[in-house]
Amino acid sequence: MSQKEFQKKSFTILGLALILIICMIWDTTAFPSPQKKHTSANAQTASAAPASGTSVSAKQIQAVWISYGDYKSAGLYNKSRADFETNANKYFRKLHKDGINTIYFHAVPCNDAIYPSKYLKWSKYMFASSPNYDPMKILIKAAHSNHMTFHAWLNPYRKKMGISYNPGKASSLNRINRIVKEIINNYNVDGIHFDDYFYPAQGKKAQFNKVSVSKRKRVINKMVRTIYRTVKSKNKKLRFGISPAGNIEYAESLGCDLKTWLSKDGYLDYIIPQIYWSDQYRLNHKITTLYTNRLNKWVALNKNDTPMYIGLGLYRAGAYNSADLGWSRKNNNTVSQIKKAKKAGCEGFVFFSSSYMYRRRSAKEMKNYRKYIK
Repeated sequence: MSQKEFQKKSFTILGLALILIICMIWDTTAFPSPQKKHTSANAQTASAAPASGTSVSAKQIQAVWISYGDYKSAGLYNKSRADFETNANKYFRKLHKDGINTIYFHAVPCNDAIYPSKYLKWSKYMFASSPNYDPMKILIKAAHSNHMTFHAWLNPYRKKMGISYNPGKASSLNRINRIVKEIINNYNVDGIHFDDYFYPAQGKKAQFNKVSVSKRKRVINKMVRTIYRTVKSKNKKLRFGISPAGNIEYAESLGCDLKTWLSKDGYLDYIIPQIYWSDQYRLNHKITTLYTNRLNKWVALNKNDTPMYIGLGLYRAGAYNSADLGWSRKNNNTVSQIKKAKKAGCEGFVFFSSSYMYRRRSAKEMKNYRKYIK
């Protein structure tokens, strides 16, 4: 082959290659590849519109827990109807201004209720005496009017502080199922939320200490499946989720079958591990990145792509702890943790708890957070 023929063929090949590359680029931009699909029915429910019809997207959760310990600071303790309504709207407007789009409200904190219940007494944490109005309806309306979803948060087995109903008894399951039905049948909530109070922690004097971890998991699994079916039978758009302790081994010792919940359908619509540590944690005389380490373990555990939001320990901001040094040494822990969770594929965060968003010692932490969300 002559040099002239070789050059001619070379230019022809280069021209064809260039045309092929242009076609490939056009193809990927004009017809982008589909997004990664969730592998479970649980995960698919995350993108469904909230039951209330509010405009909040469930894909990016920026949430807060409002616990029984927050009622007073929120202006909700022992108020007349007019004052309760005014304060609820004022508080929710403030939360919304701070980027919050989801509320987990303590509706059944301690075998009592913040609404008129057939099965539970009025909560002493919200009222000194029985009110002549329904606080839950006011709270839900206030949340929805401020474009936030409202989830009723329940302690499933708490009988009184430090004492639990026996999870292994059928009466305990029937009790919590009745309460859940009462809420979803009478209120326009967007979901039901449980925290990490299942079996009490193991110890010599602890309740149900002799119950094995394997039995605990079987019992709690039955309860979780039952409540999931109850919630979905009312409305498939209603969401059911749990917030376990952030230490995986400890959560499992309480009865959380995390491997099952995060690999099979029919248990949860989302999960919120409480990863309340900083990345300057002193362990065995060495500083370790405990938050990041546990975040990575949770993400690795999530085999069916269940929506995962990270519970953040805002209550520790600005406070000195001899083991967890990061909260007093730095004031950008929260922003750093949100960024790391997002990078790891998590779909949101939840602050514990609402009152700490407005306390003096967390002011610097919140200032950095507000800059970040803007």
